[in-house]
Amino acid sequence: MRALRGDPVDRVPFAVWRHFYPDENEGAAKLAETTIAFTRRHRLDLVKYNPRAHYHAEPWGTAYRYRGAGHPVLLRYALGKSERWTKIKPVSLDAPAFRELLGGLRLVRAALPEVPVLATIFTPLGVLERIAGKERVLEDIDARPDDVLGALDVVADTFAALATACAEIADGIFLATTSWARRDTLTAGQYRRFGTPFDLRVLAGARGAPLNVLHVCGPGAYVVDLATYPVDAVSWNPRLPGNPNLAAFLASVPQRGAIGGFSDDAFLSDGAIARREGLDGRLLTGARRWLAAGGCTIPVESRPDAIDAARNAAQSA
Repeated sequence: MRALRGDPVDRVPFAVWRHFYPDENEGAAKLAETTIAFTRRHRLDLVKYNPRAHYHAEPWGTAYRYRGAGHPVLLRYALGKSERWTKIKPVSLDAPAFRELLGGLRLVRAALPEVPVLATIFTPLGVLERIAGKERVLEDIDARPDDVLGALDVVADTFAALATACAEIADGIFLATTSWARRDTLTAGQYRRFGTPFDLRVLAGARGAPLNVLHVCGPGAYVVDLATYPVDAVSWNPRLPGNPNLAAFLASVPQRGAIGGFSDDAFLSDGAIARREGLDGRLLTGARRWLAAGGCTIPVESRPDAIDAARNAAQSA
């Protein structure tokens, strides 16, 4: 997007993304229909296509149960407590979860040809978390690092291939580090060993795509450190402790655009917080190299009027 490069544009672009329960579990057509309607309703300038948060572990056997509009509940991890990481083998793009993702992207792309569309892909560490649980991954990073590295190798190859397939349909990928690229999870050295090499292999699958984005989740995140990745923009929550604000990021990383600026609270109130944070974002960025957005997936309880207030504030002259 020209705005993220710092080119003059007529307004600040705006986007938010959320989960849709239970639509995301009712097939590609249903989720695509809901995503398209949400994009049009709020006049969004970017679609971050949001499949099931655990879709990436389903091909190995992880399963969740949906209960109406409630958050899905874990049924089982793919890797049992007594099973070794060597059980994790490469997965074909013919896996149902991957076919569903690609099918949904095609439908959204066809319906919204003028809106950039990104496919959600997770850091391989995040995939292992959904395969076996975070506690197991952390334990084995310390106790059996070579086993973890072997599983990461398999997962990175699988998702590099998926990234290539996604980039043939969408404008690029949205690589999310979930809770792994944070100081309270791994040291910088640990992430350099267990995170970065595998992230870069996934991103290489989408090399040449018009718009690749890195999302660094949570507080105390390695936002500036990972901004060296070959992406066009970085998404994060600048309102969380230990994270750079918008101005600090743009000053430190002149080659990347910034995505974010709004807190979760902005979308849960009557619009007053959204208006304040939108104006704050304009001041911090000068309305350049910025796509105004939530700091992550916005709450499912987000108010439509608050989303509209955030967009209007970010785009006000």
